[in-house]
This record gives sequence, structure tokens and C-alpha cells, in this order.
Amino acid sequence: MRGKLSNLQLSLYLIGAAVLLVGLLSAGLIYRAATEQMSAASNYQVVDGNAYEVAPGDSKAYRRDAELYGGTSLILIADFNRWLGNLWHGKRLAYVLAIGSIGVALICFAVARDQVPDQAPDQPER
Repeated sequence: MRGKLSNLQLSLYLIGAAVLLVGLLSAGLIYRAATEQMSAASNYQVVDGNAYEVAPGDSKAYRRDAELYGGTSLILIADFNRWLGNLWHGKRLAYVLAIGSIGVALICFAVARDQVPDQAPDQPER
């Protein structure tokens, strides 16, 4: 049986619970308030009479020019940068916030669980 919780353990458990509660509530509010993102398309491509939006970074001319100037590595870096930038908007931001708050709370709980509780010094029997 474990003894009483130390002040550090109690603080870590409370911090973990607060991070989890605030993070999940914030993620829920952001998810609920998120609207579909406005398209950043500046070009349109017509295929079989239907117009499709094409983002500037996805056009064939942009990709060809980028590969000409920077090689395949520039294309990969630009794609990664666009993906990373999309994580901080709308519903994706809510997912990132929820996963992050769960991760931080789990770390706090694990550290608190592994702490040695305060114990009173042994009293010699008389």
C-alpha cells in the first residue's frame, strides 16, 4: 500500500488534470467554431467543361519552375511546409490541440506516479 501523496505528486496530478481539461475544452470549442477554409486558389483549370481551383503551389508551372531552380528537394520542402502550415487552422488545429494536451497530461501523470511519496522518518520502538 502506498503512503500519502507528496506535495509534488499532488501538484503534478492537478497540473495534468488542468492541462487535460483546458486542452480538450479548447479543442472542442475550436472544432465547433471552425468553418471550412476559404480556398487559396488563384488559378483555375478547366477540364471537360468543369472549372477546378488550383492552389498556386500545386500548378504544374510552379512545380516545374521550383524543380528547375531548387531541384527535387525544394519541391519536398515546399510540400512539407504547406502541410505544416495547414495544421494551424480550423479543425486540424483542434486535433493538434487535443492530441497535445493528452500527451502533456499523460507525461504529468507518469512523472507524478513515479515520484517517491514523502515518508515520515522511522521511529525506534521503546
